[in-house]
Amino acid sequence: MDYIETTALVDGIIYSDSSVKQDLGRRFAVYLGLTPGSAGADGGIDGEGEINGEKIYFQSKLSRKSLDASYVADFWGNISIYQASIGVLLAGIGYTPGFMSKLNKCPNIDKLKIHLLTLEDIFTESSIFEQALLDLPPLRDLSSGEWARFK
Repeated sequence: MDYIETTALVDGIIYSDSSVKQDLGRRFAVYLGLTPGSAGADGGIDGEGEINGEKIYFQSKLSRKSLDASYVADFWGNISIYQASIGVLLAGIGYTPGFMSKLNKCPNIDKLKIHLLTLEDIFTESSIFEQALLDLPPLRDLSSGEWARFK
């Protein structure tokens, strides 16, 4: 996939209605081998799973802007509540330096596996995406109707 195609896909998603973005967040969770959170109010869990005895927490924030420091407390709090050792956050565009700075100040952050992905990472299968896959279950092929099982 080239840059123009990737940009068109990302823009189409980030400018979608919030209900579409919520559904896509659940679909991305399934694609990543996780169990999606419930439709509607999901309590901050867009996906969850386990691999090698480690709990995985997934959150999708498909915002039009880079995620800033105000998103860290929500992400960190849900990882802690869920007692996950692997946290995956999917952003529409990316993360600000303030987000990174605040996340790195969270207690015991160095003991967790944190993967900060963007839509571009997923669509281009970037090295960041490939690194995250090492800590996730196998990807699911949603083109075969697999998504219908999770709706």
